[in-house]
Amino acid sequence: MALTLFSCSNPQQEEIKRLKGKTIELHDVVMPRMGEVAELSSQLKELREQMINDTTDSVSAVRASISKQVESLDMAYEGMMDWMANYEPGYENENPIDSAIVYYTGQEKEIEEVKTNIEVSIDDAGKLLESLKR
Repeated sequence: MALTLFSCSNPQQEEIKRLKGKTIELHDVVMPRMGEVAELSSQLKELREQMINDTTDSVSAVRASISKQVESLDMAYEGMMDWMANYEPGYENENPIDSAIVYYTGQEKEIEEVKTNIEVSIDDAGKLLESLKR
């Protein structure tokens, strides 16, 4: 019983629990937006395709802007897919506790970056689509 009580109050275990919680919380905020990323990418690709036969400089510049934004959306999407594929939720079960703290600290930073990339790419794509509708 004393061992159970000790393990529950271990500050390092509590830190792992906190880090994992924050990491999953960030994931859960951004994961529902993945459909939005895919939809915006699809809309932009369709617009770009509609412009394919117009070779004027102004339309070529718009197509280049669309391509850049599609790339940003696709990279943000892939960033989330890569993070999910590589995340090890039971890392602390197979590794020393100090290593687990370092791992989950890194995972929190990585998913925060993924979240930022997704949010920025969605915002930028929305602005681009809006400007093209005018």
